[in-house]
Amino acid sequence: MKWWWSGMVLAGLAVGAQAQEMTPGQWEGQMSFSINGKPVSMPDEQGRQHASVTHTDCIAPKDAADVRAAFERSFVRDMPGCRITRWSHTLGTLKVAVSCDATHTGGPGTMEASGPLSATRFDIAGTSHVQHPQFGPVTSGFRYQGRYLGACKS
Repeated sequence: MKWWWSGMVLAGLAVGAQAQEMTPGQWEGQMSFSINGKPVSMPDEQGRQHASVTHTDCIAPKDAADVRAAFERSFVRDMPGCRITRWSHTLGTLKVAVSCDATHTGGPGTMEASGPLSATRFDIAGTSHVQHPQFGPVTSGFRYQGRYLGACKS
């Protein structure tokens, strides 16, 4: 089921769409997913199932300097066969589109995400449509909300 984690990767890395809009430091994010319109329970760090999962990440200044490049590098590693087809950040709204070919683990498909993004908050939602090799046509949705917490803890 790695293919629906693609949304998480997209949303998480999209937080820093523009270096001048990204605040390096500790961020808290909350993710929720659906598949074919039905909510998906996800395990937390202790293995308990939840409708959404909250986590924290430290975004280093060097990563905030060119997040689109970091996002593209993550595709090579985590989502082979996928590429960015649109990346826009205007008037406080991020819009990202991704296309995946048949070599992608989840099968060929597209993903689109958008939402408000500021230096201290984001609320990115999106959908993906794939032709999964085992499950056939699958539509998944995600929402990733986050906020800046402050400096990273060493």
